[in-house]
Amino acid sequence: MKLSLILFLFFCFGFVFVYASETKIKLVPKQKTAKVLKSVAFATIRSTVMANHSKFIEKETNYQTCSGDFPNMPGDFPCNFLDESGNTDQVATQSEVSDGEFAEGRDPEDMNPSGKIRIKVSKEKSRNLNGVVVFIGEGENQLSLFYSPKGQISHYKYQNTIVIFVWNQIDENPTLSQLYFVKVDGDFFPEEVKEYTF
Repeated sequence: MKLSLILFLFFCFGFVFVYASETKIKLVPKQKTAKVLKSVAFATIRSTVMANHSKFIEKETNYQTCSGDFPNMPGDFPCNFLDESGNTDQVATQSEVSDGEFAEGRDPEDMNPSGKIRIKVSKEKSRNLNGVVVFIGEGENQLSLFYSPKGQISHYKYQNTIVIFVWNQIDENPTLSQLYFVKVDGDFFPEEVKEYTF
């Protein structure tokens, strides 16, 4: 009897935790979409993902999954690439509670037995943003990462989604305040915007 009560309580708390974390990603209403996209300079972001890059430096680097502060990141974005060096161990976020919807079972060892990945760094800066551009993977599963001139990630593209990172630049050490998940059409025009606040 006690065991079944404990299991029931465990299930209830687990359900509440999962439900609470899933509600952190919110759909931006259509009437607010234009204002949100203007605030993150989406026209500039769109121009960067439309540009072609043909000259690269290839290298091998580590892959590190995101912590519990992050929601599921499209394409299994490696959080050590929150800065262009690819060496970020941890990033400050505005949230104090780790209640993101982290995908259990995502292990870099599943992607690559050595825990290493190959990346391509473009020899050309990003159009209109003038930052470093990094490509991870190939074909339709490729992640295209775009950085600001200061080295923090601005956004990345994976398939039909552009993930935009909003940094709080007030402090000496920038902190992540929001993520926007923008579903785009074939011409990279926005179709749907979701928001995650740390």
